[in-house]
Amino acid sequence: MKRLLFAATVAGAISSGTVRLTNVTYYRDVLPILQQHCLECHRPGQIGPVSFLSYRQTRAWADAIKYEVLAAKMPLWGGGVLEHRGGPLSMREIDTLVQWADEGAIAGDPKDAPPPVYFDEALLRPGAR
Repeated sequence: MKRLLFAATVAGAISSGTVRLTNVTYYRDVLPILQQHCLECHRPGQIGPVSFLSYRQTRAWADAIKYEVLAAKMPLWGGGVLEHRGGPLSMREIDTLVQWADEGAIAGDPKDAPPPVYFDEALLRPGAR
């Protein structure tokens, strides 16, 4: 019975175009997206009103991140002073951020974190807790 239920769940996910077999975690899945698209502005001293440099800081904003990316309010894109270098989010990246929020914004294993990112002013350690 469990196999049948699992097969039906997977078949339904495949037919809907999304497959969600594993939990999304901050360190493995979300942090790389933040590094590419968010940290340029969402760090101390920059224009973003909140910092996403650590899991703890970002976890507090998981539902807001979900809302902003679904509403296409973030990341800002399309020119002007606030345009960032990371480009718009892909549907896969949006789905990842939404799934992370929906699953309770799990941290995961810090060993799965990508290397820290560098900005002109200092080394930032986005994987720090």
